Amino acid sequence: MPLLDAYGRSVVFEALRQEQAPATLAGVRNIYSIIDTSMGLTPEKAVGILRTAEYGDPWLYLELAERMEEKDLLYQGVLHTRKMAVSQLDIDVTAADDSEEATADAEFIRETLIDSSHIDIHDVIYEMLDSLGKGFSATEIIWDTDGRSIAMGGPAWLPVALKWRDPRWFMFDWISGEQLLVRSLSIDGLQLPVGRDSWDSRLSPINFRIRDTWGHEIGIQPATQPLAPFKFITHVTRQKAGLPIRGGLARLAIWVYLFKNYVLKDWVTFAEVYGQPMRLGKYGAGATEQDKAALLRAVANIGTDAAAIIPESMAIEFVESKGGGQKSHEMYQNFCEYLDKLLTIGVLGQELTTQLPRGAGSRAAAEVHDVVRRDIATDDARRISATLNRDLVKPLIDLNRGPRRRYPQVNIGFNEEPDLQLLMEALGPAIDRGLQVSEKWLREQFGAPDPLQDETVLHPAERISSAGDESVSTSRNRSNFAGNRQR
Repeated sequence: MPLLDAYGRSVVFEALRQEQAPATLAGVRNIYSIIDTSMGLTPEKAVGILRTAEYGDPWLYLELAERMEEKDLLYQGVLHTRKMAVSQLDIDVTAADDSEEATADAEFIRETLIDSSHIDIHDVIYEMLDSLGKGFSATEIIWDTDGRSIAMGGPAWLPVALKWRDPRWFMFDWISGEQLLVRSLSIDGLQLPVGRDSWDSRLSPINFRIRDTWGHEIGIQPATQPLAPFKFITHVTRQKAGLPIRGGLARLAIWVYLFKNYVLKDWVTFAEVYGQPMRLGKYGAGATEQDKAALLRAVANIGTDAAAIIPESMAIEFVESKGGGQKSHEMYQNFCEYLDKLLTIGVLGQELTTQLPRGAGSRAAAEVHDVVRRDIATDDARRISATLNRDLVKPLIDLNRGPRRRYPQVNIGFNEEPDLQLLMEALGPAIDRGLQVSEKWLREQFGAPDPLQDETVLHPAERISSAGDESVSTSRNRSNFAGNRQR
C-alpha cells in the first residue's frame, strides 16, 4: 500500500532525499533582486503589480512586499511584533489518546522537534510567519536517513534542517489558484500533451498545460513543478476569504506605503526649504547686467560656501520666515500619523499598544487593546499548529512509525499561569468549611516540594508559644505534623 500525504498524493521516497528548491545562480531561483519595484512606485504601477499577482505571476508583488518591510520602519515593526508574539509561545505535544502507542508517538515528536539540538522550532515558526505579509511561506524539509528506524525496520527519516525558501521562487496554479508550485526548468514529473513532446518545448518557458505525476491537471503554466509530498511545510495566512495570494497584509499596506512616501518626500523638501532663510540680493538703479550676474552668483553661493564678496553698492539681506509654513508642517505630520494609524490597525487590529493618541488614551485602554492583540496571536498560533501537524508531524510519524488513524498534535499557545493569591483566597474559606483539597496538588500549584525529614518548616504565627518556645515553630517531625492536621 503506497504512503499518502495529507492531500492523498503518493510519496516518492527518492524525491525526499534531494532538495527540490535550492538557490541557483543562473536559473529561475536566484537570490538577487534584479528589480526594485518600490522605486518610482505610482498608483498605476501598484495596480499593475497587484493585478499581475492575481493573474498568476506574483514575482513583482512579492518583491515589493519584501522592499516594504525593509523601507517602512512601522510596517516592519508591527509585522515583527506579530511574529514574535507567536514564535515565543510555549510549544507542547499531546498524544492522540492514552494508549502506549499514542504516547510513544507523542514522545517521538517531542524529542524530534522540541528537544532537538540542531533544529530551533521557534525560529522555524518565525520564518513560517513570513506569510503574514506575503500570504504564504514555504519551508523545505531536508531529510536525514543515516539512522535506522526500529519500528519500521528501515531508515529513520529525521529532519536535519527546515529551510525557509524565498517566496519569489513559487507561484500558484492557474486553475484553482491554491496549489503552490515551485519555479523550475526541470521536467521531472511533468507529462506534456500529445504534439508538444519535443525537447525544446520541454525546456521552453512558453506556457503549456501540464499534469503532475498523480494525474492532477495543474493548468497552463510557465516552467514550474508540483511540490513533492512530505517535502515542504506550506503555511498560508488568509487575512480574508479568497485566493491565498490576495490574503497577505502587504496587499493592504501597499497603499499606505505609497501615499506615505509621497507625503514624506514633500515633507523633506519642505523642511529643507523652510529651515533656511531666503537670501535677497539688492542692486542699485545703475547696476549693469554684469553686476546683476555677480550678485546672483554671490547669493547662490552663500547657501553652499557661506561666503561671498559683492561691491559696496549692492546689499544682501536674509529674510527669516515668520512661521507662515507651520500649518503645512502640521499637515504633513498629521497625514503621516493618520496613515501609520491605519497600518497599525490593519496589522495588529488596534493601535494603542504601539502609541497613545496625543491628549487621549490611558493605560487601561491600552491593556484592553492588548487583549485584542493577544487574540490575534492566539489565532496565528492555532494556524501555525495546524500547518505543522499536517506537513511535519504526519510525515514524521508515517515515515518512522507507520500511518495512524489519529496523530499526536503540536499545540502552540499561551501558558496560563494561575493567580495564586486568588487561589488561596478562594480555598481558605472552602477548606475551613470542610472542602478536602489534595496537599500534593496544592504544592504543585505553588511549585513547593515536600519537606524533608527533620527539615525546618514554617508554621502559622499562632502556633508559636507565648513563652518564646521556638521549638514548635522551627522543627518537628512528620508524625507530629500528621497528628496536628488530624486534630
